[in-house]
Amino acid sequence: MSIRTPIRTLPARLHNAALAATTQAGPRRTFFSSPPPQTLTAERTLPYPASRVYDLIADVDSYTQFLPYCKVARVTAWTDPRPYTPSTSTSTSTSSAASAPTETPPPPVDSSNTTASDALDPLSTQTVRRWPTRADLTAGWGGFEETYTSRLFCIPGRYVEAISGDARTEIPTSLLREHGLSDPGPLPDPAHNSNSGVFRSLVTRWTVTPDDARTRRDMYQHEWTTVRLDIRFAFANPLYAAVSSAVADKVAPVMIDAFDARARDIL
Repeated sequence: MSIRTPIRTLPARLHNAALAATTQAGPRRTFFSSPPPQTLTAERTLPYPASRVYDLIADVDSYTQFLPYCKVARVTAWTDPRPYTPSTSTSTSTSSAASAPTETPPPPVDSSNTTASDALDPLSTQTVRRWPTRADLTAGWGGFEETYTSRLFCIPGRYVEAISGDARTEIPTSLLREHGLSDPGPLPDPAHNSNSGVFRSLVTRWTVTPDDARTRRDMYQHEWTTVRLDIRFAFANPLYAAVSSAVADKVAPVMIDAFDARARDIL
């Protein structure tokens, strides 16, 4: 879904200079070409089961409690409840039946739990889960702040991906279908154009992988999990890219350090 409701903490003088720099003689001619996408990456290996690590990442509503660059996080749509068997195996999948997103707030699965997105099925060992499919997020760093709507893709036990702007998911279509998901792609938004937001596109992907070799070597029999964070983004304006270059490389390491601390506190 397209980025919407941009909010800037950038001083007005710099913002006006950025707009002026992008236009030379008319609306069809630009002084600078569009900035190329950038990718930031960080990785950690944690002494916790993959299923529990994944659940922390999939709890998007809690991001403001520990992610330093996340100012607001509010899930607005969910999948329908579907069976989910927590497992540390990356080959485990849920039912292949498709489940369409439902608007937030989702009804509770049972009367005993009105806030969590899951509930235990008393007739089986499976957990019935809803996964977020859309969220309003406000992120900012280096003097930039923007509010946007993200399309969310949760592949249980493996990926949590948030996509905004004109980006598309790189999760294989077959894998999306297996979990009842699809990517409608960017939706047109008349209020958004190349000059109205900081980011042209923004993709945040968390990848969870059980570290079986590390687990086998652990004398205390801890289950180890590797968490990888990839942030791929493209600024709408080359001046924004220049101004943020001094801090951009620090974003992913700071975020994954914060997640590491969160896992140690919760797990």
